[in-house]
Amino acid sequence: MRKRVISLWAVAAMAVLLLVLAAAGFAMPDAKGQGLVSTKDLKGSVMAGVASAHLPGENAEVLFETILGTKLSGYRETDSFSGLLYELRSGRADVICCPDVTAEYLLRSEKGLVRLQAPEDTSNGVKGGGRLSFAMAMREGEEELCKELDAAISEMEEDGTLTALQVAYLDAAVPLDLYASKGTAGKKTLYVGVSGTLPPIDRLDADGEPCGFSVAFLEELEKRTGYHFEPVVIGTKDAFAVLNSEKVDLLFAYGTSRNTTPGKKNYLVTKGYYTMKEYAYLTLE
Repeated sequence: MRKRVISLWAVAAMAVLLLVLAAAGFAMPDAKGQGLVSTKDLKGSVMAGVASAHLPGENAEVLFETILGTKLSGYRETDSFSGLLYELRSGRADVICCPDVTAEYLLRSEKGLVRLQAPEDTSNGVKGGGRLSFAMAMREGEEELCKELDAAISEMEEDGTLTALQVAYLDAAVPLDLYASKGTAGKKTLYVGVSGTLPPIDRLDADGEPCGFSVAFLEELEKRTGYHFEPVVIGTKDAFAVLNSEKVDLLFAYGTSRNTTPGKKNYLVTKGYYTMKEYAYLTLE
């Protein structure tokens, strides 16, 4: 009986020790890379990406399997960019996918990430021509507004302002922060949906406030039009539902592709303000 009591005490002590270690963060080692070097190693891997209103998870999985020419074992959607990083660091996903501009931003700002080697993406049928052009979307019937914004974006291209903004807010090792002004007298306010899921193009700070390129770009548009643009944080999955319900007037970051499936759309899109060359794939070191 005495031996049994001692054994029970030993078990209890071990349980307490495990609880203490768990509380201190030692219960589970940090997720590590799975020896992935290139996209050729992704067969059977789980990929994670930010949710899209027009590309549900099952469609995204098929898209990336087509681009990579390999079979994944699953695809996980997240509603936020912090959630995307959690999927990777927790080991729930082996790799995350994002636009190249976002990948370069993450490699500069987050420790322990590496980019997988990948062949040039020509699945869009245009070698070196860019996969997506990011632009702003608005409701059908706003043709005049679309023309005004196109003219302002063209002006920014011609006078070098757009390139200057890209260099300062997208390409810099430490992108500049800029915060939206709180209204401009005499100008009509248009509400612009931003999600913070496409840094550094569409970025939120630690307090969830829009900052950086999106704000700087909208303020430049404001100087060249009769509008004040007010950023509003919205989700990605319901972005177009929010637009169509007139809770916002514009969506800031909409990716238009040359191989987008044809069909009637109930929205308009401005000319692009940034061209993404390809998707990139990041994993842990």
